[in-house]
Amino acid sequence: MTNATHPTRSGRFWTFVLVSALLIPAHLGAQTTPPTPTPTPSAENIKVKVKVVEVVKSGSTITVNPVKVKLKRKQEIVVWVTNGLARKVEFKKNNPPPVNPFTDLVCKGRFCAALTPPDVLGVFNYNVTVDGVLLDPNVEVVP
Repeated sequence: MTNATHPTRSGRFWTFVLVSALLIPAHLGAQTTPPTPTPTPSAENIKVKVKVVEVVKSGSTITVNPVKVKLKRKQEIVVWVTNGLARKVEFKKNNPPPVNPFTDLVCKGRFCAALTPPDVLGVFNYNVTVDGVLLDPNVEVVP
């Protein structure tokens, strides 16, 4: 007895083989190329440093530590922290241009922060007011 091969089954088989031969290498090639990783910045790559100014209210007086803040131009930012409730930081009008080198100074809660490093050099005097008490420290921007 001879076995007859049905032509439609044979055609499906060879079509399957041909399609598999084309798709499997393409699929395997896509899997072998790893995705390019996104680098995470290391501590050496982060160039912005934060200087913290503590504004402490004790009775009817306030103190600032440090009294003079030295910031490196384009590298350091400053944050004012207080134990009082209402605080305000205002740069004086007789400072060298620009009068306020911290264009993004924002005060919320017990913090005031300028998150953009200044791009100018000089000594900038300012008033810090905590719960109605005033003090006149300054910020020096150095190269």
